[in-house]
Amino acid sequence: PSDSVKLLESYVDMWVKKQLKVQEAERMLGGAQRDIDRMVEDYRNSLLSFKIDQYYVDRELDTLFTDGDIRQYYDLHRSDFVLDRPIVRGVIVRIPATYRQQAKLKELMRSAKETDRQDFLDICQKNDFELKEFPAWTEWAEFVSPLPVRRSGGAEEPKRGEIAEYAEGGSRYLVLVTDYLGVGQANPVERVREVIRRVLFNQRKSEIIRRYEDSIYRAAVEDDRIVINTGK
Repeated sequence: PSDSVKLLESYVDMWVKKQLKVQEAERMLGGAQRDIDRMVEDYRNSLLSFKIDQYYVDRELDTLFTDGDIRQYYDLHRSDFVLDRPIVRGVIVRIPATYRQQAKLKELMRSAKETDRQDFLDICQKNDFELKEFPAWTEWAEFVSPLPVRRSGGAEEPKRGEIAEYAEGGSRYLVLVTDYLGVGQANPVERVREVIRRVLFNQRKSEIIRRYEDSIYRAAVEDDRIVINTGK
């Protein structure tokens, strides 16, 4: 019981001190009261506006975007997605420098035939070659990061379909770039899909808010809650 009484007294003391502090502020800062009231009113209005916006958006917003929606926006705004650094897709395999079947491995590596590709993968697995595949678009700097050239000034940008070779110790790196896009070219749509999705989402959201704002404005005019002075 004594602890409960002390706890209650503590709460009372805190409440009293808070009230005294408010009274002291009003006495010393009375001139600022109007500014505080205005800021409170502005915040209240902003919060209410946000809540009603969110109500209509949650009720009406369609968050499904088809591939056609995304492609249409991409085609109309392709210049907004210009690359500022090169990107590639390709393959890097590390083999012993003494491996005797290098010519055959390169031939399989370059081939577009599915059977040759499978043979290439089987050879890499059988011989425990270190294989790095980049089926998705990857920045050039990241692509060449496994290569020894990163410590000696970097590698030259590749020619698509050609195999470049780099040596380090007893190893040899075979590098094949299957696709390449340079600075100034358009970023592929698959790399900017989420960016476009966010843009379309915001566009739909803004349209919903604009539409209901217009509707409540028209309703207020029709109900004579506001009067438009045309100057006539």
